[in-house]
Amino acid sequence: MTIRKLQLAIMAAGLAGAMSASATTVTLNNVDPNEVVNLTNSSTLFSGGVYAGIYNLTVDGVATPSFCIDVFRENTGGTLSDYYYTDLALAPLAPASPMGAGVATDIEKLWAAYYSPTMYNQDAAALQVAIWEDIAAANVNTYTITVSGNDPVTTEAATMLDNLGNLSVEADLVGLVSPDGQSYVVAVPEPTTAGCFLLGLGALVCFQRFTQKQRS
Repeated sequence: MTIRKLQLAIMAAGLAGAMSASATTVTLNNVDPNEVVNLTNSSTLFSGGVYAGIYNLTVDGVATPSFCIDVFRENTGGTLSDYYYTDLALAPLAPASPMGAGVATDIEKLWAAYYSPTMYNQDAAALQVAIWEDIAAANVNTYTITVSGNDPVTTEAATMLDNLGNLSVEADLVGLVSPDGQSYVVAVPEPTTAGCFLLGLGALVCFQRFTQKQRS
């Protein structure tokens, strides 16, 4: 087999793994811990109280903590089977529009610095608000949001965003999106669900580095 054909074979294995890593069923169980805040979306004209905090999902039978990254769609409960994983920079889906690489990096830093599975209500709500506001700031020509009605939460969220310049550690996160449901940010799935994709991608990277060394 030629080097080029081997590269293509490894790439195909990675893509096949990516397909198998797609989620099939996602259920939103609750938002907890949480605080209620008032959210106003300039595009949809929505204004009202919403839960800000950790969105506890069940993804293919696995408990998965997440944060909402889509203020355009409302989760109506139940289970949807058309979710799939995507690069965080490509989430959420329209009309909210992809957040882009810069905001994705911001969220990875915020998660690494502030997320904890045992975080308190105010902290969880503040992290959620910081994520919403950071995404909206990147899409200011599409929509704006205003979060109010809970000063401790909004003040803490502002502090988190102000501190972004001092953060360097980034969590490994991906988007979990659906054409019919809200989009979420979650940690990269365990190898049991995403292993094929990561193995294929890792093998391709290692092979490319090996061939580069062979040429040098």
